[in-house]
This record gives sequence, structure tokens and C-alpha cells, in this order.
Amino acid sequence: MNKRLDEALARVKALPEDRQGEVAELLFDFLEPGNVAIHLTPAQVAEIERGLADSEPYASDAEVRALFQRLTK
Repeated sequence: MNKRLDEALARVKALPEDRQGEVAELLFDFLEPGNVAIHLTPAQVAEIERGLADSEPYASDAEVRALFQRLTK
């Protein structure tokens, strides 16, 4: 087994039973062929809608940097 996967499973096993069930559901969803469902929060949906409504077709350099900073934290 992949070492990283082994570490992840060890952490999951340490979770309370209800949280283990949530992780199992996520894993089964991920493993389902063709299932690429993306779940967004209302705030994420609103941010996407604001971006789509913007008449400017491209993000500024500052916006791109801010996005990468947010995603890599």
C-alpha cells in the first residue's frame, strides 16, 4: 500500500465513528466511475457568480496571486 494512503487511513481510524463514516462516503464517491461531483459552499458559488458577471474577461495579476495564496494555505 502507498505510504501516504497508509498514513491517511491511520488518521481516519483515529476519528470518531461518525466522522469515519463521512470519510468512507467521500471515498466511495471518489471511487465511483464517472463521478466527478464538486460540492461548493454558498460563498464559493457567490464568488464564481461574481466572476462570471464581471465584464473584464481576465483576472488581474493581483487576483491570481491572491487565489494561489488562498489555495496553497
